Amino acid sequence: MLESYNHQTETDYGRNLPVFENEALAKVYYYEQRKENLSLLEDIYAELGLTLNYSAKSLIELEEVYFSFFHQNKFSDYQITVKDLEECMSIYFGEVVTIHLDAASWIVKEYSFTEGAYVMGLQCGRTTTYFSNLFEDHYMTAKDASRQKIYQLYERYERKGKNMGPN
Repeated sequence: MLESYNHQTETDYGRNLPVFENEALAKVYYYEQRKENLSLLEDIYAELGLTLNYSAKSLIELEEVYFSFFHQNKFSDYQITVKDLEECMSIYFGEVVTIHLDAASWIVKEYSFTEGAYVMGLQCGRTTTYFSNLFEDHYMTAKDASRQKIYQLYERYERKGKNMGPN
């Protein structure tokens, strides 16, 4: 029953979101956050001798880099946490999606359960996914890069975009 639904999870989530006076300030914040994450990922790639090219297929390499950090214990070498890398991967994924899929775009919206708190996400056709870390604990869902789960997610977005048409 909807009347008895407990919104505690949503309320707790909302407490951790950034609060802004208006949507414009939230959009600027999330834009800057995306730039910072991409810059960090570009720095990591440069140190590895790799280049981010924002192609759909680059998501396969992204997942390989992620798992190489686990297998070679590189997180401390780069002074980042698993969460940091996963957040960078999430933003890079979103950039690849919005670059290549006409029906996809970044979206910032006020969070329904917390006044003044805003969330960021990807909109593709009629579907919107809000996130701060789309690949949280990715190592738990995929033991290595062989299944190409990130690229498969891109393909799902691609199908959604084709089925729904442009925004």
